[in-house]
Amino acid sequence: MQEPVHIMVDNETLSVLPNAHIAQVGLVQFDPHTFTPLAEKVISISHDRQPGTVIDASTVAWWMSQDKETQQSVFYGEEDRISIRSACCEFYRFVLDSCRRTWQEDETPGLSDLHQSVHIWAKPARFDIPQWENAFRHADVQVPWFRRNVNDVQSLLNDAERNGFVASSLKHLSTGVHMPLNDCLWQIRLLKAITEFKSR
Repeated sequence: MQEPVHIMVDNETLSVLPNAHIAQVGLVQFDPHTFTPLAEKVISISHDRQPGTVIDASTVAWWMSQDKETQQSVFYGEEDRISIRSACCEFYRFVLDSCRRTWQEDETPGLSDLHQSVHIWAKPARFDIPQWENAFRHADVQVPWFRRNVNDVQSLLNDAERNGFVASSLKHLSTGVHMPLNDCLWQIRLLKAITEFKSR
């Protein structure tokens, strides 16, 4: 069995439902021992209607209340935006490249290799991950992870807080303006802090 590959995911969407319209995603591969980021990617997605998705007026209103820098980073810059199907392919390619990097191999991993070795993370996992599984399904692209290898930062945080962990003490680790790449990096730092707390 190949060495595990860990990837943090953070979505910006136009709904909070599992079939939300996805506007942007941040992806960060990280070392599970040192929590060092190994590779980063942001995928900005076309504003065109996405098959099998919904848009909530309340979520759109929430975005309109955010600061201009956040809105600019997530919703503007049409020249960089791609279709949701192309985004699924780019996501899949990022997973493949992460595996090649970790395993130091040039060959393309098969789907069974990905399902055995890719560990996907989010906060909470029940938000971001089903949205991509829905997108992959409608794009007719294979999901490059197995459901048992989905990991939830929020569950670990809740458990740690019940045992005395104080997340608010980590504000100095904040990565800045609310955007998916910053959120991924923050969640990795949070995961590191939780791991260190539990090992005391």
